[in-house]
Amino acid sequence: MASSEQSLPFQRSAISSSPAAAKTIAPAPERRFPNAPVRAWKMRPLFAELANVEARISASLFPVVESPKYVFSAESRFQTEKEIVEASGCAGPLPFLLNGSTIYSLSPLTPRSVFASAIKAGHAPSQEQFSDWLWDAKESRLAIELLDRGLRLHAWKRGLRFDEDHALFYFTRSKPKKLWWEIGGKIVQREVTAPHLKKHEIDIHRHAEFQCGWKHEAIRAGFVQFGRSLFVQFEPAWFLTELDGKTPATSQTVAPLDSSRSNRRVADVLRTLRFWSAVFAKSHRELRIETGAGPIRVRMTPASSSAPRIIPKEPANVNHFALADMEDDGPIPELAPVEP
Repeated sequence: MASSEQSLPFQRSAISSSPAAAKTIAPAPERRFPNAPVRAWKMRPLFAELANVEARISASLFPVVESPKYVFSAESRFQTEKEIVEASGCAGPLPFLLNGSTIYSLSPLTPRSVFASAIKAGHAPSQEQFSDWLWDAKESRLAIELLDRGLRLHAWKRGLRFDEDHALFYFTRSKPKKLWWEIGGKIVQREVTAPHLKKHEIDIHRHAEFQCGWKHEAIRAGFVQFGRSLFVQFEPAWFLTELDGKTPATSQTVAPLDSSRSNRRVADVLRTLRFWSAVFAKSHRELRIETGAGPIRVRMTPASSSAPRIIPKEPANVNHFALADMEDDGPIPELAPVEP
């Protein structure tokens, strides 16, 4: 039986911010980046089972209310990101980009920076306006990638791990895991990791059940642009791992064997999005990612929809809507790879 673990604080106060001023150092070097690939999951429609496109997109978007002011760069004495990570000696994913021999980061590249040992001696760091990157047609993908890498570090600190091949976050585990969280004034429990079991038929009357790995409720999360606005987008997912709780059990997309669970209803989608927003934001009203030069702040209320009959605009009504059919929530369903 799954064990219960309380790991989400129920703090309701909004987080204030105090952007830090950065020092102007030197002009930035010219950048020549190859085009960064767009992740396929960011390009396809979310929640295809929901009839209204505007509603499903609105429900999955959380507006960014404060973004970094600067991008910092410096010449590196290394030629690969792996070398920089090893030289830093830090645990967890590091939020930086490397182009040729130049490091780009949202954190100031000072002598106390985690990248200090990777910066070439005698080369002064420089900085640029982040907005110049974000709204530039050629370089916006690189700005988004820097934001996404900052999100990965934040998620890592929350106990989540990121699988590069499947582009999703999940809780690695060697035992079952449940989380307590609050929605609409109710404190409920949600299973995020459970044993993945298979049955072996001994004869027509008997079968044996054994664990072959772990099944996870997962989430795809990343920064996206719509027009002149910036959002964090969430997409619910499922994941299967081997017995170590880390190694992917399949390279294919995973979905419930029960087709009724595959087609999530609106209330289930909203509830899932609310749950993961609570995980990422520590149950605060804002998700706050520190960069060392001012925070990235994301409001944890879904963007308002122009289809109020599907997704109401008022946060209180969204909560009420998400509480519908909660009796249908249960353990993680049986999962299997989806045939292409």
